[in-house]
Order: sequence, then C-alpha cells, then structure tokens
Amino acid sequence: MPSSSSTVELPRRITRKQKRLADKSLECLEADTRSTAHEEGSKRRKRERPLQLSLYVRWYSPSGKTKVNRLLLRPVTGVEALEGISKNLVSRAFPESDRPDYLTSEEFLKFTPTDDFMSLPGEIERTEFRLVVTHKAWEYTVLERELGAHRDPLRKMLVTVIEFESNAMMVGHLGLRVSLIAYPVVSVKKSFLEGIEKELRTNPDFKGKL
Repeated sequence: MPSSSSTVELPRRITRKQKRLADKSLECLEADTRSTAHEEGSKRRKRERPLQLSLYVRWYSPSGKTKVNRLLLRPVTGVEALEGISKNLVSRAFPESDRPDYLTSEEFLKFTPTDDFMSLPGEIERTEFRLVVTHKAWEYTVLERELGAHRDPLRKMLVTVIEFESNAMMVGHLGLRVSLIAYPVVSVKKSFLEGIEKELRTNPDFKGKL
C-alpha cells in the first residue's frame, strides 16, 4: 500500500519586533475602544440631561396691577438638603415630626429656587403659579394653578409659601421692616413629571400641558 504522509506546520517563533508591533496595535485598539465608549457615554448623558424647571409667580394686587417673577429651580433630595435661609424657614414652619407628605414622600420630586426670597410690593390679593420646562431652548408651560391646595386636587404641584419680615433697618431715627416672601420647596408629583419628560423626548408635536 502506498504510504501516506502529512505535513505538520510548526509555529514560527515571534520576533521581539513583531511582539512590540502586536502590543502597540493592541494598545491602540484598547484606546480607541475607551475613546468610543467615552464619547457614546457623553452623548447619552447630554441627551438625557435633567429637565430645567422654572416657576413663574404672578401676583395680583387689589387695584388690578400684576407682577411676574421667574424663579429658576434646582433639584434637591429633600428638606435636609436645603441650605441657608430656605432651610431655616422650612425647619421653623414644619417641625420634622409634623411635616406633610409632599415634603417627605418619594412620590414627589423636590425643587428649590435659586433665589431664597423676594420682597413683597404690597398687598397681594391673588397668586398664580406656572411651571415651565425648558427643553432644547424652548419653554413649555406644563402646569398652571392658583395658590391653595384645593385648586389642584390631583396634587401635581405643591408650593411651600412662607411670609416673614426682615430685620429692622435704621433710616435716620426710624427702624423699617420689609415684608418678604419665600417659596423654599416646590414639590412636583414624580409620575406627572416623568410623563412630561417622556412626551418631550418622544413626541415632536408636544405643545405643553398634558
């Protein structure tokens, strides 16, 4: 019988130069992978940045005059995360053992204005709130209500309102006090705001209020 033969190819020895080139190629590949992952993560975080909220406060005087104030809101984890005057006001008005659920419950997202307080221009007969979301440089009014919880039975937004007076300022021989007002905590129903965010990110025809 004819004999059969097979050839076995032995592995070639890798030279030091080839090994250096292979290691360098691997490093470049790993660097490109890290760079791509970082860029994708940055783009994703940029796309999913938190919504920017503002609270427009409209005051109505007995004479019919109106004044509008815009308060930029920043998120806080809770009352304990408040700072300065806002924290002192809430602590005095709402003792820890007797705080309403909209200040403690996880069903509400909490926000606080970047301005701690404002001076009252005089007697205020009525107050209206307008919650506005800024998305891609456009403003969307997502909620309007008047002061008073009975005006918002679904409790989509509850605003903490505290009026107080400043320390007396001496003008000549007279001590003057200024009436001030603060909105230290704005509580927004989490499910409501999540619905707004979903509409903004997925519905190009969204115009505002649900």
